Amino acid sequence: MSAQRPRSNPKPIPFIVTGAIIGFIVFGLISYFGPNRNEGFDITYDPSATLGYMSVLGLCVGALLGAVVAALFTYRK
Repeated sequence: MSAQRPRSNPKPIPFIVTGAIIGFIVFGLISYFGPNRNEGFDITYDPSATLGYMSVLGLCVGALLGAVVAALFTYRK
C-alpha cells in the first residue's frame, strides 16, 4: 500500500506578485519600443506619461493573470 501525501496548496501571493512584475516589464517595453500611433491626430503625449500608464496597466493585468494561474493550481476535482 502506498501512502498518499496530502497535496499542499501553493500560496497565491507569489503568483500575483510575479505576474504583476512580468506585466509591468512587458507593458513597459511595449510602450517604450512600440510604434508611434499619433499620425493624423493632433494629440501629443509625453513618452514618460505613456510609459507610466502602460506600466500600471501591465501591473493590473499581470496580477490578474497571476491570480488566475494560482486559482487553477489550487483547484481540486
